[in-house]
Parts: sequence; C-alpha cells; structure tokens
Amino acid sequence: MLIPFESLQADIQEIEQQVLLSLTPLDNVDPEGYPGCDTVAELNVIVCGKPAVFTVGFPEQFPYELPRFYDKKNVFGRIPHKTDDGFLCFTRNESLIIDHRFPGSILLNCLDKVVEIIEAGLKKENESDFSKEFEVYWFNKKSTRFYASIDTHNKNVRELDLWVKDLGKQVFVVCHEKGTHSEKTIEQIFHIDLNGALKYRCVYFPLQEGTLLIPPTESKQWDYSTFKKNTLENLTNENRKIFTKLISKPVGNVKPGLEFIISGIPLDNGHTALFGAYIVGNSIQTKYSKTHKNKRIQPHPFSMKPKKDGIEKAPIERWHPNHLLNRTGGNTELTDKHILIAGVGSVGSEVANRLAKAGIGKLSLVDRDLMKLDNVHRHSLGVDQVYTTEDGFLLNKPKVLGMKEELNRKFPFTEIKTYFSSIFTVLEELDIRDTIDLLIVAIGSPSTEILINQTLHYLENPPPTLYTWVEPLGIGGHTLVTLNQNREGCYQCLFQPDAEGQPIKNQSAFAEAGQEFAKSITGCGSVFTPYNFLDSERSAMLTVEAALKILTGELSGNPILSWKGDDRLFNEGGFITRKRYSFSSEKLDETKYLYKDDRCPVCSEGRDLHPNSGKERSLSFTSQ
Repeated sequence: MLIPFESLQADIQEIEQQVLLSLTPLDNVDPEGYPGCDTVAELNVIVCGKPAVFTVGFPEQFPYELPRFYDKKNVFGRIPHKTDDGFLCFTRNESLIIDHRFPGSILLNCLDKVVEIIEAGLKKENESDFSKEFEVYWFNKKSTRFYASIDTHNKNVRELDLWVKDLGKQVFVVCHEKGTHSEKTIEQIFHIDLNGALKYRCVYFPLQEGTLLIPPTESKQWDYSTFKKNTLENLTNENRKIFTKLISKPVGNVKPGLEFIISGIPLDNGHTALFGAYIVGNSIQTKYSKTHKNKRIQPHPFSMKPKKDGIEKAPIERWHPNHLLNRTGGNTELTDKHILIAGVGSVGSEVANRLAKAGIGKLSLVDRDLMKLDNVHRHSLGVDQVYTTEDGFLLNKPKVLGMKEELNRKFPFTEIKTYFSSIFTVLEELDIRDTIDLLIVAIGSPSTEILINQTLHYLENPPPTLYTWVEPLGIGGHTLVTLNQNREGCYQCLFQPDAEGQPIKNQSAFAEAGQEFAKSITGCGSVFTPYNFLDSERSAMLTVEAALKILTGELSGNPILSWKGDDRLFNEGGFITRKRYSFSSEKLDETKYLYKDDRCPVCSEGRDLHPNSGKERSLSFTSQ
C-alpha cells in the first residue's frame, strides 16, 4: 500500500458515515489467501442492521487500485458474487477513474457496494445472479475445456459433433452444431489437425426459462444424481420427449467409453450461460439371433446409471459466430446479409475487412486488378498476398483472391465470393435484385461510376448503393448513398456545371476541378494519386458506418457524407480548394441532401422530358 495505514485510518475518521465500525490491521496473514495484496485488515461493518466481521486486502498500488474484500470465515454463507475462496466481487474497474487523493473515501465507497451485494444475497434479492455468474463458478483451471460452437437460439435438445484429440500436454475437445462447420474451419481457428481425433457423443440440453441452479463449490461438487436431476428436471416437456426419442436411436460412428454433456441456462438478459461435463459411458454388446452379428448399444448415462458415475466438469470456450459478435459489439442481424463490393483497392479492401469484422454473412468482391508491391502501404493486404506461383511462373495475385484468403483466415464465418472481372459483367450475370442487400462501389473512376449509376437506376428494383472515394493529399473523402428507400438523389446529380455553359464538376468535391494531382516516381508506369492509408481508412469507416445503418434501417434517404482532413500538404502543393471545403462539420451535415438535381436525367421524375441543367441546385448546394 502506497500510503501508511495510520494515514488511511485518520482519513476515514474525518468522514461522517455509519457503515464501518472499525478497521484493524492483521499480522501473519497467508499471502496466498490475498493474492496481490501487501496489507490486510479486519473490518467490523454494519450489515442488515447488525455488526459483521470480514476482511479487506489492499493492493500494493492502493489507492491507485481498488481494495479487495473477502469473507474468509464464511460469515454470510452462499451468496451471489462470492467465490469459493471468499472473494467478494463488487465492481469492474477497467474504465473506473479513481481519485487517489482521498483513499478513505475510496475504501468507504467500495465498502458500500460490497455491503449492498451482501445484503441482497442474504435477503435472496439477487439469486438470479447465480445464473449470470454460473460459468465463473463452474470454471476450474484444472478442468478440461470444451471449445464449443453452439447456437443458443435453438431451444431443442440435440446432438453435437464432438472430437477429442490428445496433444501431449493437453487434451483438446472441440464441438459444434452438426453440419455447420468443417474440419478445415476448426484447423483454421485452432491450428489443430483433427486427423486421428476420436469422435464421441455429445448432447446439448437447453434448460427452460426461469431455471435457477445454485452452482457447486470446490468443497461440495455435484455428483451424478445431482447433475442428472438438475438437467432433466429443468427441461421443457417437449425437450424431454425429444431426449427420450434421441437416446432410443442407434448410436452413430462415435467411440464408446465417454459421454459429453453441455447445458445452457437462459438468462434474463437474453443470453445463455453454458457449462459442460463428461461422464464414463455405458457400452453393451448384443447379438442378433437372425444375423449373428454383434451390435454395440450405448445407453445414455441419464437413462442408465454407469458403473463409474462420477462427473468431470468442464468450462465452455465459445466460438459460435453469434456469440463472438455479441461479445465484441457486432450485430447478429447482419449474418444473413449479402454485400457486393466493386473495387477492392485501398478503400474497398478496408471496407471489406470491416464489414467481415462486423459480421456480414456474405461478401462478393469484384475487381480485375492485380496486387503489386507498391500497393501494400495503403492497402489492407500485405506483402504476403502480392505474388503467387502457377505452372512454374511467379505471378502477381489478383486482389480479389488475396482478399478472399485474408478474410477467410481472419473471419471464417463470412462467406467470400470473388469475381476477377468487370463490375458490368457481374451485374449482367447476377440477379442483384434478389441476391444483393447492398452494393458498394469503390472504384474511384467517375466515368465508370456514372455508368454504374445509370445501369442500376434502369433496374426495376435495385439494391441500395454506396459510392466512396478519397480526395488527394488528405483533404477529405466522401460516401454517397443512393437508391436507399427512394430514387431521389444519385451519383449523376453530383456532376453539374457551376454555371450554364461550363463543364460539369463534382459538386461534392473539396478540391477545385481541373488541377493535376497525379504523381510519378519513375515515369508513366508509376503514376498514382497521392493519399495515404489513413485517408483510405477514414473513408472506409464512413462507408461501413453508412452501410450498417442502411441494413438496420437507421439511415433514411440518400445523403452525401463527407469527412474533412488537414489541408497543409494540399496548400504546400499550391492547390486550390472549393468553397465546400470551408464548411464546418455541422454545415456539411445540414447540406447533405442539397446536392439533388431536380432535372437529373437519371433519377428525377421528369428524367425522360427534361435536359440536365441543374444550374440553380448546383449553386445552392455549394454556397449555403
């Protein structure tokens, strides 16, 4: 503890409070009982109106770390949020800002929370927390861990595919829903080849709503009878019938000797607590009189008590995609969505990577460009995806194939389809009206994108479409939303003259038209537009955010979305910005729908009757 204990006591005495009666330091304390603490004290505290004694441990960095409270003498019995060693869990402090100037207040504030938890436990007001914390209680460092991919939304009793492989120093147990993942996926995630692994029977028991199980303790573990009773008595009538029918069927190609069980407790927050166990199984050899062939029967241990009826509990390490998304802020509503990305260069590759991370179920990637070494510092792919060998030749790898390999490696639950061809060819081949939920165009070629825009608007029911691009030298980037709920506002609308008789310009641009930004290092073969990976990533983030809002119904209409960057390099190069660059972020947001051209030949109601002048709308959009 960084402060003297006497100073802490003096600080507490100056605070008016009615909870802590006394604080007494303890000598000769076993440090293993208070891990991470260098000072331990006994607390005399008012709990439920009566004095009670428990202990507090002060970490070495207190008051920069919170104190830790223990009921070592089991004064309060079995209550939620108390572990087997008496530790009382009362808060998570990863994001907590601790005012270290007032150590006495820190102790008392923490003590108030601990007393609230103890009193709620004694009054049985928080018994449901046993279920929420069940996985923590079930955990044991020495237990064999099950790596399980289980769809907890499926409330039926069922068999899972399960393999066991001895790695030498560890036994690897992995299971998943039947028919949902290949051995290749398991090898990809865990880097373990299942060749030679043994397959056993595993049954998943989803317990019914309202189930309350008090978890076992180290000193009082569940025996076979308790485990069976807690499982079967908490099944719905329908699941009892399913289980009876399930175990009456002949056993498939699984090994005898062990039976694996995983149970799920539904929580009031919509999630499910999982815990597993394995039991020595039953195996009976029978003989058919007609065929004289031996047949093995495996009665489930819940239907026939095995000779060795001890259970070995096992914590569950989950790898189902829905759980991973929930755990990390993804959206399970996106797992059935299909997005087509045209162009997987610097911006498009970052868009694809982020959409896979968000949990999109299927991505189709379209690009006929090859990956090159000079791409890697602003592309999501690295040098390992530049080359491939084929028929004895060293070749540059198509970007779509490199992206597929990279995304499959990192996000195996997203299906990746690739098209090493023109977007127009793909649009002709695919019935995108029925198969695509969203189209993202990241080609960066206005002429091509104008034609894509026209092609899509001529379709009867096109998907929502986003166009995204980056401006040079870090001054900004844009994402245009089109065909989102209505057709008003499209890519063509952006290209209007500043005045009648002048050439058309992209009215959303920050850079004045007609300037030459392309650079060359070694001649015409090395021409490129100067912007860096940060610009690509900012545009990708803007695009992905818009895409996810469209898919979840949170974004309406067809706005032009823009981000502004620093113009230092732009000015140093002697370049000129347009008036729109001077807009504040608030003004960019306020004017995001004003680009629409009422006389647009593509998206306006009178597109077959009126020429594309757009003069008034152009001026109003850039001079608000």
